[in-house]
Amino acid sequence: MIVLGAGPVGVEAALHAALRGWDVRVLEAGRPAEHLLAWGHIRMFSPWAMNCSAAGLEVLEAEGERPYDDPKQCPTGRALARDYVVPLTRTPFLRGRVRSGCRVLGVSRDRTLKGDLIGDPVRGLRPFRVLASERGREVVFGSDVIIDTTGTFGQPRSLGNGGLPAPGEFAAAGRIDYRPVDFTARRREFAGKSVLLVGGGHSAMTAALALREIAAGSKTTRVFWAVRTARPPYFRRIPDDPLPERDRLVIEAGAIAAGAADGFTMIPGAAVEAIASVARRRLSVTLRTSAADRRIAVDRILAHVGFQPDRGIYNELQIHECYASAGPMQLAASLLGAGGDCLSQPASSAEVLTNPEPGFFILGAKSYGRNSNFLIRTGVEQVKTLLASIGPARLVA
Repeated sequence: MIVLGAGPVGVEAALHAALRGWDVRVLEAGRPAEHLLAWGHIRMFSPWAMNCSAAGLEVLEAEGERPYDDPKQCPTGRALARDYVVPLTRTPFLRGRVRSGCRVLGVSRDRTLKGDLIGDPVRGLRPFRVLASERGREVVFGSDVIIDTTGTFGQPRSLGNGGLPAPGEFAAAGRIDYRPVDFTARRREFAGKSVLLVGGGHSAMTAALALREIAAGSKTTRVFWAVRTARPPYFRRIPDDPLPERDRLVIEAGAIAAGAADGFTMIPGAAVEAIASVARRRLSVTLRTSAADRRIAVDRILAHVGFQPDRGIYNELQIHECYASAGPMQLAASLLGAGGDCLSQPASSAEVLTNPEPGFFILGAKSYGRNSNFLIRTGVEQVKTLLASIGPARLVA
């Protein structure tokens, strides 16, 4: 078995597979928990108990390691990586099985093209071929089963109107942040500047709270906050939210939108129409709103508009994708109508985790495609359900 990606769900998949007797290896483009570390300064909504599996905790305990003291405390991304995910890769079950710096370029089947053997069980008997780039050279790995847990964080969506890149977006890329910013480390880049914050999700809210603190200490800091929602409330609060950190974030973001923070200007019903460079390395941004077009000049842009899966990895495989979320169709259909709360998502059966390509499975955040209602706990449950359905290691081909 090959697992693509050494994030929290990928490492759990490899661990659970190894415990069931599979000869497993993990191919990771960066280092283990690379994406967790990229937003490691942010505290998660979900507590430790929701981000660790019983098997993982048991394996670490056998090594004399305990990732947390209080299971109800919410870790930062960095703490989860440092104290749980990375230590799992050093345990006897996974030691030497994670290949860092190994970027997967594509997956196919031996002597088989995408359109071959449609619905024929013979297709599932031919081993997978995984083409990867490692230390400047291309290598090929073979595998009977592949689990793709590469996530979505590596593919930010475009900023412009309708999801396309805005004219001028590529040229301005050096002054646009698509991923969460560590404002403690980069405070000087934002203090006293004009900033356009685009997005109405939790990442945008987190950025708004950090910018509020910067603006409080630097009165010349201006933040234009553009959201697609045309009228308040701009952010939905969940009644009796079981995740207190999430509830706090929504309340404070709502207060900022209502005018409680100096230096903020809300721009509702907005879409980024164009970006142009102007004098003094500033950006002129044209926003289309439900009222009228508006042009603002800013120093930086925070584009918190979501992420999407890299579907090119399995371009030569028979994957049935949802036309709206870009996730696997059967799972996407089961999530339809489940509501917008990540805690209300239905459990995934083994059947919905399959697709027309036998032996290839998409788990973790990538399995939700553009749907952001994903929790690590969901990915762990996917792993357990899938491995229980395919059974212990056996000779497949």
